[in-house]
Amino acid sequence: MKKAIIFLLTGAVMLVTLCLLPFTAFAAEAESVSIPVEIEGGGTAEIISEVNCPLPKESSLEVQDGATENINISFSVPGDYEYTIQAEAKDGLYYSPEYYTATVAVRADNSGKLTSTVILTKAGSNYKLDRCRFVIAEKQSDESEANAVTQPAGTAQTPKNPPTSRPQTGDDSMLDIYLLICIAAAGGLFMLAVIYSVSTERLIKR
Repeated sequence: MKKAIIFLLTGAVMLVTLCLLPFTAFAAEAESVSIPVEIEGGGTAEIISEVNCPLPKESSLEVQDGATENINISFSVPGDYEYTIQAEAKDGLYYSPEYYTATVAVRADNSGKLTSTVILTKAGSNYKLDRCRFVIAEKQSDESEANAVTQPAGTAQTPKNPPTSRPQTGDDSMLDIYLLICIAAAGGLFMLAVIYSVSTERLIKR
């Protein structure tokens, strides 16, 4: 009887350990994604993330005129993630009023290795792009000023049609579901051990 109980409890511990192994694999090999940004005239690009999306180290990126800089983001859990990239508005300057949407799909193969696909589009278009490109220039005439969209210094432009939030696969939600399954399985094995023990004792008494 004692051997049977020990066997079932050992099985429960092994099951919980196996359930936690995928998380160890995901955390060990993160997938990195780079989003190229160009700003004609030089300036600052801002990145806004949806809920449960991993963030880059910096929420803004300085880009010199004629240069290309990358927004680098690291992912450790499979899921679909969405980001908005826009130019920072500054007083006395014209800037590109459009914004870009970067959709990152992160997937894991059977060994736990992560791969990613990035789809970058400009607002109002489904055409896939290879980089974000903005134009920053000084004001030159009243006519240009009337046609430009500017905002006070220190404020960021609000997209006309900001992307709506949608359900994302985040670290916390996946971990909670996995742990609940493990706990339920371990609890079931424990109950079987108790039932087996009680049944065995009754048979012995008879």
